Amino acid sequence: MNVIKNSNKNLSNIGIIIFRIISIIIIGICLSVLYKWHQNNIQNNDIIHELSEFVSLEDTNYIEGKIEYENENSENNIEDNNESLKLLVNFDELKHKNSDTVAWVKVNNTNINFPVVQSVDNDFYLKRNFNKNPNGAGWIFADYRNSFDILDKNTIVYGHNRRNGTMFGNLTYLIGNSWNFENENSYFYFSTEKASYRAQIFSVYMMKATKLSIPNKFDDNMHFENYIKDLKSLSICSFDVYVSSDDNIITLCTCDNTSQNRIVVHAKLIN
Repeated sequence: MNVIKNSNKNLSNIGIIIFRIISIIIIGICLSVLYKWHQNNIQNNDIIHELSEFVSLEDTNYIEGKIEYENENSENNIEDNNESLKLLVNFDELKHKNSDTVAWVKVNNTNINFPVVQSVDNDFYLKRNFNKNPNGAGWIFADYRNSFDILDKNTIVYGHNRRNGTMFGNLTYLIGNSWNFENENSYFYFSTEKASYRAQIFSVYMMKATKLSIPNKFDDNMHFENYIKDLKSLSICSFDVYVSSDDNIITLCTCDNTSQNRIVVHAKLIN
């Protein structure tokens, strides 16, 4: 009987030891993943800081001497500033660092202020940063189908939704009840080598990833106009923005911290 008890006790001890070893391995893996996640964010933050010197938001009226500011705080001047602000980007320097650079996007009152890159597919920059180094945070990238010599009817830009709010993480603000789409929040800025745009938001929504299809070109004007109607019907807000067949639009797309849904923002490009 004692032999059986001792045998059971030994088996129990072995089980406890195995459990502890497995627990230590799991904790080690989790710590390793967290460390890598943190290092990826640090790397990208350093890149963002470095690249910030190549972009500025300027008032074109002020630069060209078209208006004089008697009172910089006046309501009229603030309104003029909003309408004449232009994103100035040094694409020569950016393309010297990464020849895949095609644009820059900046969304008001968020930390979204990035150069946009483009590869031959939509996978490369999912796990590589602006310097093309492996990075789980990826980078902000344009759909490989899009043209930037002459913009397609719909320019599509993707980015990860990081839990710390980096990359396109702040797009979650736009589907929250606290986001105010009045004034400057209803616009964001988008620049290419050819032109600088203000993008006026006309649709914001969340959709199952399996149901999401975003075309960049359309067979004809009717197809495009019907697509715009569909986008407006999906929106969580009703925007008083007229989009015609003569317009070009831009789409920003990210996940909602799951693999199930996508947050999508559509805006009309105003040159």
